[in-house]
Amino acid sequence: MDTSSAFKPKKIAVIGECMIELSGKPFSGQEQRFGGDTLNTALYLSRLVPGLAPSYVTALGEDTYSQHMLKAWQDEGIDTALTVQIPGKLPGMYAIELDEQGERTFHYWRGESAAKALCQQAQFSTIMATLQSYDLVYLTGISLAIFSDEDKHAFLLALESLKASGVKIAVDSNYRPRLWPNAADACEWLGKLYQLSDIALVTAEDEDAMLGMQDSPASIIATRLHSMGVKQVVVKLGSEGAMWSEKGQSGQARTNKVDHVVDTTAAGDSFNAGYLAAWSMGMTMAECCHWGNKLASRVIQHQGAIIPRDQTHYITELMSI
Repeated sequence: MDTSSAFKPKKIAVIGECMIELSGKPFSGQEQRFGGDTLNTALYLSRLVPGLAPSYVTALGEDTYSQHMLKAWQDEGIDTALTVQIPGKLPGMYAIELDEQGERTFHYWRGESAAKALCQQAQFSTIMATLQSYDLVYLTGISLAIFSDEDKHAFLLALESLKASGVKIAVDSNYRPRLWPNAADACEWLGKLYQLSDIALVTAEDEDAMLGMQDSPASIIATRLHSMGVKQVVVKLGSEGAMWSEKGQSGQARTNKVDHVVDTTAAGDSFNAGYLAAWSMGMTMAECCHWGNKLASRVIQHQGAIIPRDQTHYITELMSI
């Protein structure tokens, strides 16, 4: 699909947290990277739509790790003008430990993460005022979960102002039980977030886990989110693709066949990037889901969340749809 002649880049901002990642055996050649659900989406979105330059809204420290992360994001075409650096703070950190069977265990150190203090910074109100000129703001349940309850209130009020000014809000619940006191608390806060959202890109397993359900039909999940005011709902179904629903219409977008899955890390994050990239070009929900499925199918054939920059043929394939 050739959209180059009519394409005018949208202004998209991504709000969230990126952390230092340690992978490998402890004290035995661990590798240092960085990662985070929203950063994965921002990076792939930047790669897919040259000139879009999505803004990444987060907080870092002024340390060497933070400076390295900023430089890497900028090299990927991500706009870091709305990234706050807080003196004395550090990025959060997590470690991925693999056992002999290849199963992963995650360990987190995010108690003093700079991103958790974003709403408390003097720049926060200025950033939110700046975002009123954007077309869309994307965030996840993790973006909300890391804040204190007081900061959650302030954050949702800021999103409410953005919505009132005409900014579209897209959200993925990315429900992570360890970030919430209990499932009921998560349901309450994410329910408030859904009520402000125009687009919901959720995973069926996450929604079921949060509600204490199992194998809920995608149509039921979509109906629940529509009842909260969400206009476009996508329910990601793993190897079965994704179900989309809008204005009484719905459909199933089948995923691309993958013969060998290497690593499912960032499958949902990359789907969201593909979806939003197509959305920014004015495509239909079915086409947006096709982009999301195709990108996710490429990502899970590589180790880790991010495909190396020298292996970007997937971009040409997507752009030729």
